[in-house]
Amino acid sequence: MIRIALCDDDNKILLDVSEQIEKYSLINQNKLFRVFSYDSAKALKNALDDGKMFDVFILDVYIGDEIGTVLAKEIRGMGIENPIIFLTTSLEHAPSSFETNTLRYLLKPLDYKKLYEALDVAIMQVEKLSEKILKLKTEHGVESINAAQILYSESYGHYQFLTLENKSQIRVRMTVAELYAILMRYAGFVRVGNAYIINLRNVKNVSTKEVRLYSEITIPIPRGKHLEIKDAFWNFHADGKEE
Repeated sequence: MIRIALCDDDNKILLDVSEQIEKYSLINQNKLFRVFSYDSAKALKNALDDGKMFDVFILDVYIGDEIGTVLAKEIRGMGIENPIIFLTTSLEHAPSSFETNTLRYLLKPLDYKKLYEALDVAIMQVEKLSEKILKLKTEHGVESINAAQILYSESYGHYQFLTLENKSQIRVRMTVAELYAILMRYAGFVRVGNAYIINLRNVKNVSTKEVRLYSEITIPIPRGKHLEIKDAFWNFHADGKEE
């Protein structure tokens, strides 16, 4: 099921776009769609804070007194990479919208053919993102994590602590070997000693004694493992495995 968050302070737009998505779903009968409508940026942010997850965001640029591009930046700040489509009556905020890697910027009144085209591309992006999603059993239940958002993991006893790009941590009860076996399905992860697994996408440089991430976090390299880690770093980026 494709979960779409639709945010606009105009109830008519909410109804019209929802109806068009329903028509779009009839064309794409192999996909199920569900639209969640919000009439304010605060309502959508509250839903995200409550743990609700969406595959696609369709945002008005002017949502009452709030600006949709600001909301989009907050969504990206939560580590959410899913496609964002903007609806607007003005091109004034178009440049700032692309700072959040916006998929489309659609002018009102909507050309629904262009909306359908935007949804076609959004679904392709969602499917590509889903290939990076892993599910881990934590103390709070099963959590879905985008593998690309993992900075590194560190082992403490019987637990692995995964640090994400948004600085949050997830604790899972398993050995470092068990976690590494899961992360090896995704390009770019390498073990550093007995305690760490790092995501090479986030590595700034490798010295003889440590790995430095872009966040300036440093991971110690065990004696004799420097060349192995350095080769993994260069091979990953030279092979163009990062998407």
